Amino acid sequence: MVEKEISITTDGVVFKGDIVDAITAPIATVSRTADSFLRVVEHLVGLQADFFERRLVTFRTTYTEGYKNIPTKQRIEPTLKLGCNVLRNVSYAAEEQEIQKLFAQLLLSASDTDYADFVHPSYASVINDMSATDAHVLSCVFGSKVEEKPEASEANILKSLSNLTRLGLIELQDKNTPNNPLNYWVRSLTLYGEDFIKVVLRPEN
Repeated sequence: MVEKEISITTDGVVFKGDIVDAITAPIATVSRTADSFLRVVEHLVGLQADFFERRLVTFRTTYTEGYKNIPTKQRIEPTLKLGCNVLRNVSYAAEEQEIQKLFAQLLLSASDTDYADFVHPSYASVINDMSATDAHVLSCVFGSKVEEKPEASEANILKSLSNLTRLGLIELQDKNTPNNPLNYWVRSLTLYGEDFIKVVLRPEN
């Protein structure tokens, strides 16, 4: 059985194996908080502290506050691969708060046993290829049982639907749904998209 290279215990974050050599500054233990995990991964991906503190406030706040709402018995450490993927990609969303929230929700799902099995490491790159309008359209059309009309131009909505299809989240068919206020062709989530929705649009408690 192969031991994890990184784990969070009651004593803090513990490193084993080759990962120790990848850290520029020695870290023995850190406090038992979501913020601690973010700082560890921040060092691994090479984000500057002031950039992380000032430009990714929405991401950091959403994750740390959401982590507090995860019942203690459900908390787990996200995999190092996912954590690094999220931190690398969210750095490109410094000016897009809605996209930062999706990244934070993805990391929260990876920190929660109720959601972790639905998380795929490629979801970070999917979010990175989405615009704020894409995120809004996805939430309105697929984020709840009642479909809402997105607040965007018709052209931008269609463009977003095309991109969400390209990303493998939805698929288009040739028949309209009976109760479709947008009157577009039928859109349905792929299996990949269903899990994506679960982990990035999880309820904010």
